[in-house]
Amino acid sequence: MKFYVADQTEVPLQGASIADILSDLVTRYPAIKPHIMDKNGDLRRYVNLFVNEANIKDLNGLNTPVRETDRVILLPSISGGSSDCRN
Repeated sequence: MKFYVADQTEVPLQGASIADILSDLVTRYPAIKPHIMDKNGDLRRYVNLFVNEANIKDLNGLNTPVRETDRVILLPSISGGSSDCRN
């Protein structure tokens, strides 16, 4: 994903909630939007967002509040490959 944010591993963003943070992210780096959000503007199912160490799915989803001192981590799920692993 860092390709879409000018090769940065950390991007300072503004917002009071995860929804605000994502809005700031896609405004600054529009090329990332189709990779993290679907056509309805919902987070893609394979994208995981954490506030500090807590998954937003276990909190208030996109309405999860974010403080200035919080660290938000975007982590896409990794899947794929073949179930037929031959050496």
